[in-house]
Amino acid sequence: MTDRPGIRRRDNWKFVSATMVALAAALAVYILAEAGKSGAIGYSLLVVLPATTSAFIGWIGSMGRNWSRGTYLSVPLWLAFVATAIGAVFLREGVVCLVMALPFWIGFGYVGLWPVYLYRRQQRHVDPAIFRAHAMLLLPFLALLVDQQFVPPRETRTVVREIVVDAPAAVAWPRLLVIPAISPDEGRWNISQDLLRLPRPVAAHLSGRGPGAVRDARWQDDIRFQEIVTEWRSQERLQWQFAFPDPSIHERTDRHIQPHGRHLWIDAGGYDLIPLTGGRTKIRLWTRYHLSTPFNAYAGWWGERILGDIQDNVLAVVAERIAKDANQSIVR
Repeated sequence: MTDRPGIRRRDNWKFVSATMVALAAALAVYILAEAGKSGAIGYSLLVVLPATTSAFIGWIGSMGRNWSRGTYLSVPLWLAFVATAIGAVFLREGVVCLVMALPFWIGFGYVGLWPVYLYRRQQRHVDPAIFRAHAMLLLPFLALLVDQQFVPPRETRTVVREIVVDAPAAVAWPRLLVIPAISPDEGRWNISQDLLRLPRPVAAHLSGRGPGAVRDARWQDDIRFQEIVTEWRSQERLQWQFAFPDPSIHERTDRHIQPHGRHLWIDAGGYDLIPLTGGRTKIRLWTRYHLSTPFNAYAGWWGERILGDIQDNVLAVVAERIAKDANQSIVR
């Protein structure tokens, strides 16, 4: 009689081995991508790799088994979450990059797995030539060669947020120049800083007046950067260029988010004060940055969300303090 338990154990071991081989190939692709000039943000790591690893595991795992549709559908999901856990624990990837990569791994995992599922439904006899499945793992390495030759497009984007305060520009202007210590209960709840746990601003100090003055910004986790004033129109406009004298941002947030790196360049920002009727003022905060990735539209969507959350929080802090100043002036 056929040793059914023995066959099942052999099939289980085959599946576990396939998973280990797929993860080892993924790690090798990651290391090579990091060492290359294109970095980890490329087609090989975010498109080809999840598609081929999901297809490989689905092919090997379903050999000798009658997998249900639900089992096939679960492969990209748990593979993506395993890769995310490995990235967080062992590769020390930041939460922003992991969250941004997760949809790619799930979506393209299904793209790669779908042909395997259709083939298994039509093919009653298992193909013993599993070397064809192993050949799929060569595709991410070939895609790396393409990534190294590809020059990603460059785009310039500007994120803008506004808030209206019930105070004239003369009251609002000083609160924009200097922002003393921000307490934990100030500001606005947002996804980027409360759910993804990105650092919040702590304070901003000004050295000098007029163009050439420097605003020293301090955030949580000892993050520091500078805003070098390029335009100063009292009670109307304050504009600056960003400077990052140390690597504190990407060391304490995400090492792929280098504010002056090959994929991202945070350029300039500023406040505009727009007088409104009734003695009110609209404060506009804007940030301009440059993107250079194969997925600028997707990265730009995240930039709008993350920078927008940060700007909304800063404006909320400023508006709360301006409101207190206005109330105190009325009391006097």
